[in-house]
Amino acid sequence: MGDRMPETEDTAAPRRDREDLWADTGHSIVSLTTLATIAVVCAILYVAKDLFLPLALGMLFAFILTPLVNYLRRLGLRDLTAVIITVVAAGSLVAAFVLVLAYQLSQIGANLPQYQGNVLTKIDTLLDFSTDSRVIEHLQGMVENISERLAAQSGPATDEATMKVEVVDQPGVREWLTDVILPALAPVGIFGLIFVVVIFALIERATLRDRLVQLIGGSNILATSRLLAEAGSRVSTYLLAQLLVNVIYAVPIWLGLWLIGVPNALFFGLVTLVMRFVPYIGSAISAILPLLMAFAVSPDWSLVLWTAGLFLVVEFTTSNIIEPFFYGQRTGVSPLAVIVSAMFWTWLWGPMGLIIATPLTVCLVVIGHHVPSLRLFPIMFGDQPVLADSARLYDRLLAGRTFEFTESATASTAKHYLADYYDKTALPALALAQSDRAAGLLSDYQTHRIATAAWTLTDELETVIDEELTLAAEGPSPDADATTLVANGVLDGVGRRIAVMGASTRLDAAAAQMVAQALRAEGAEVLALPPRAPLPRSVSDFKPQTLILVSLDGTQRGSVDLQIRNIRRRLPGVQLGLAHWSAPTEIEAAPPRKGSADFAVGRMEDLFSQAFEK
Repeated sequence: MGDRMPETEDTAAPRRDREDLWADTGHSIVSLTTLATIAVVCAILYVAKDLFLPLALGMLFAFILTPLVNYLRRLGLRDLTAVIITVVAAGSLVAAFVLVLAYQLSQIGANLPQYQGNVLTKIDTLLDFSTDSRVIEHLQGMVENISERLAAQSGPATDEATMKVEVVDQPGVREWLTDVILPALAPVGIFGLIFVVVIFALIERATLRDRLVQLIGGSNILATSRLLAEAGSRVSTYLLAQLLVNVIYAVPIWLGLWLIGVPNALFFGLVTLVMRFVPYIGSAISAILPLLMAFAVSPDWSLVLWTAGLFLVVEFTTSNIIEPFFYGQRTGVSPLAVIVSAMFWTWLWGPMGLIIATPLTVCLVVIGHHVPSLRLFPIMFGDQPVLADSARLYDRLLAGRTFEFTESATASTAKHYLADYYDKTALPALALAQSDRAAGLLSDYQTHRIATAAWTLTDELETVIDEELTLAAEGPSPDADATTLVANGVLDGVGRRIAVMGASTRLDAAAAQMVAQALRAEGAEVLALPPRAPLPRSVSDFKPQTLILVSLDGTQRGSVDLQIRNIRRRLPGVQLGLAHWSAPTEIEAAPPRKGSADFAVGRMEDLFSQAFEK
């Protein structure tokens, strides 16, 4: 009990009409207009990818470089000077990276022919270990044919060899321009466009921010400013953290491959650095090339095993030590959404789309949190729960997963008090069921199953009550919150005799049993009565000071008020209270009306305050 922390945030949601909620949800989140707009935008991005891909890459690079420009500005440099220094330094690093990569690749191409003997030997060894079959015979014949062709090509030409004469047309200027010059200039033009976008995005970053504020938020400058700050912080922090993690991952791979004797280890380290930007599968893809090189270079299998072991050790260390340290701030995107977004952006923009998929998805999720018409993105891709705990529990109960009651209670009571769980999760879930039952949407079988699960839960949680009573009897915890009766570490109900009765239905009776348990956990003597229990005979021996009627149906207020008046005639002098937990989708957000009762409450804290009042 002492280690449980109270929930201070009020989770009471406004109650709205069910049809209005459905209409609001349907039109503002998944309306046909929204889906059509998304489809049109995707089509434009696909058709004009040659324009939008460099633009997106340039803006992402600007996100990464903005903190460095701001740092140089704080050192006293002018804005233009800071931008030029940052862009030149970043461009030099990228150019050096590309040149080293190209040089290493050319060396690999020049050295590959000398490894063909090792490859053929290993293939022969694998075939010898295999059982005889038609497929193996065909593979063996294929290997022998390849060996003969390689030997024939590498052997000296003889005088008897027939010379093959072939007439080759010399390409003209137009062919050189279309087949060689333009394909070679295309990547240069793309990188040049990205370079220009980065420069002007950094120089005009203040102006771009103003335009985005006007475009997204209009007069709501505060909300738009928070949106831009959150998007910029998440994207830049994520990209910088991933870059650092990739460098920390790639350097041991480079040095390890160099030490065990794999040629061109620097090339494979650089490839690993880039491929690690691909979520989840990048590390596995980056290990394929070094394994193939080790397979070709070594006459035995030791180099392949050393290479595989190196990647496994580095991957295990990075995943369990390095990444948790650097990824302190979550991206806000669920793991499944990362995979789906990687597939989508790869289909849309190819390999470069795969690399920038996560940052782009992060931006969409952040924008969706602040722009109501784009709430579809955080709901589908975000890592935060989109349903309240009570609604999620009710959904699981409808699916027949009654064990969810016990699982959610176990997880909650490990950190919070039993009364908190009943107040914020279990009782609102029963109220949702009661609301659907009153509307004719819930069958008798489903109602019986949910009520039975609730009764079973209260039986299983009796040990939690004993635990809380024991801990409270030892004295209040130093960390106890004295402002709430639920979590002040004191048994406020000692000396109070309270009767609790459900209003009418089985769900009301189950809710009354939960309220009775919460009251007993505070030291009160509690008697739980079934709905319509005969009074005063049922309480003649108990002699309660207070009787609490528990109701989950906000549409039966007249019936509940009449029931309270009848109870007052049968139990004069007993304080009568109404405890009403309602579904979040009901009409009014006002607290329950007192009517003929002495008090009416809708929260466990208010119930304790009234029932334990001396």
